[in-house]
Amino acid sequence: PHVRGMMRRRRIGMMVLAALALAGCGEKGGELRDATARRRAELADSTRDAEAAGGTAADTSTRLPVFADDTTPRTRPDSARADSAKADSAKAAPALGEWTVRGRSAQHGDEPTTLRGLRAAANAGFDRMVLDFGDQPIPGWKADYVDQPVHECGSGEPVRLGTDAVLRVRLAYTQAHDDAGRATLRQRDLPLNMPVMRRMVIICDFEGVVELAIGAASPRPYRITELRNPSRLVVDIQQQP
Repeated sequence: PHVRGMMRRRRIGMMVLAALALAGCGEKGGELRDATARRRAELADSTRDAEAAGGTAADTSTRLPVFADDTTPRTRPDSARADSAKADSAKAAPALGEWTVRGRSAQHGDEPTTLRGLRAAANAGFDRMVLDFGDQPIPGWKADYVDQPVHECGSGEPVRLGTDAVLRVRLAYTQAHDDAGRATLRQRDLPLNMPVMRRMVIICDFEGVVELAIGAASPRPYRITELRNPSRLVVDIQQQP
């Protein structure tokens, strides 16, 4: 009987230990279930909030979640930033239409153009010459004061205008004659007799280049202006102050 009592007590003790073990597992399993339930509730809440705000639903896949400290995408590439470079410290060339005594030029297309007319007149404070190209485009041009004598481009013969200064205007892809070789300008050596502009000579009309030499009383500041409809190139030289 004593032995049977001891065995009975051992079985009872083992049953108690097993019950305690099962109770412990049940508590841990409950904690895991509670954590899972909380996580599911959080995901469901974030999904509802995103949909209410008009955004996309929260990510419920197995991918890693996005954390608040992740780098957000750029709204625009670096190339779209405003230019913050410093201004060029070099002295800029005078803008079109500004008075200058320096050389000026402008590049345009290579479409052939014909110089169809020329007129000149004295104005208050400056003398003006207008080169007319009609409905054709304004050609590329270059203007500068040059030393005398100037030379004819075909023969190379020197041309002296008898003035203290010569403003040369060179027109690219331009001719001053028609397809039959007839001059489109009636006078190629034109006395002007204005306060500054004294004489104009066409010194070149050859192979798509037209050059005009404008004899001036002195190398006064000049300006070039482009006008359209019709196409015109305006040359002004300031008169003596």
